[in-house]
Amino acid sequence: MMLMKYFKIYDDELCPCGSGKTYLECCKNRKDRPVKKSKKPLNIQIMEQFRKNQIKCCLYPDSTRCVKHIKEAHALQNNKIISQLSEDGHVYILNPNKPPQVIPIENEEPEVLTMIDRVGVNHATTATCFCDIHDDEVFAPIEKGAPAFDKDSDEHKYIYAYKAFIFEYYKKLVEQKVLRENITNTPSLLKTPQYIQYYRAISMTLEEMNEVKSFFDKGIVSKDYTGLETCVIEIPESIKFATYACIAVDFDLKGKKIRHTKRGFISRLFITIFPEETKSYIILSCLSEDIKIYKKFFQQLQTTNLDKVKYYFDLILPLYTENNVLSPRLWEKWGEEQQIGYTFFGGSI
Repeated sequence: MMLMKYFKIYDDELCPCGSGKTYLECCKNRKDRPVKKSKKPLNIQIMEQFRKNQIKCCLYPDSTRCVKHIKEAHALQNNKIISQLSEDGHVYILNPNKPPQVIPIENEEPEVLTMIDRVGVNHATTATCFCDIHDDEVFAPIEKGAPAFDKDSDEHKYIYAYKAFIFEYYKKLVEQKVLRENITNTPSLLKTPQYIQYYRAISMTLEEMNEVKSFFDKGIVSKDYTGLETCVIEIPESIKFATYACIAVDFDLKGKKIRHTKRGFISRLFITIFPEETKSYIILSCLSEDIKIYKKFFQQLQTTNLDKVKYYFDLILPLYTENNVLSPRLWEKWGEEQQIGYTFFGGSI
């Protein structure tokens, strides 16, 4: 019965298009709108939809002091991290705003690759999810002019975790907006089990992430930086890349499965990796209530040889995040084969 519910939209549940009406009152019997057919692969059409549906909002929980101007806020600080990586004001990223490369494969769907692009530092890891005031105020403790990262500072660790979370949360809101637009235009999508499954997955993820957002909202407003458990790995050199992620890794350093999902809800890690002038840091945080899931993993990271830890992240980052920022010094040092491999797998240290 539970499995059937996952693949079916019921008459009395809220319509997935977001209208606030029930499915029976809304999209169940509506006909599809005429849509101009595109010759572009579906993946490219979806990417173009994402570009068109970017939301301008301020995700700070108290809107009473928000200003109208929504800025392109940086998930990785422009004036402290990205500038450290840049060369002539540019870095390399997987750029979703650049037309992807379509690679035909015989007898299979074509492979669509987001291309690595050289972009200006003002446009790397940005999203329109904070107003001027709150972007400046919330992240001031880790921005330009602030002291170097202090691994003993609960405030620093909390704000890095919050940044890793809130920018991924924003992406999920955009994904939901695209889904709702597709359903509004083509309600017949809700007759297909695959699309219903996609809708259920997004809804469940946002339900889980909304709970996490409530936790962060309280801490950010009250400046209460408790409630997280954090593992910090210090690297005694300035690395040539940075990244952030809100993910649940599936295996620990010994290849043992990490059981991070219960009743469909995923307990995620908030990860930031970045260089400073003479050293670099890997910061992993989880909610205190989830430390039982990640305690052994954190202990492994703290006690394992640093080269093995770096190798572990070298393997998982391409699979779990596309938020990597590369220094031109690193990208241009690689040969063509390594550059192609990085582009294909989504990133690598």
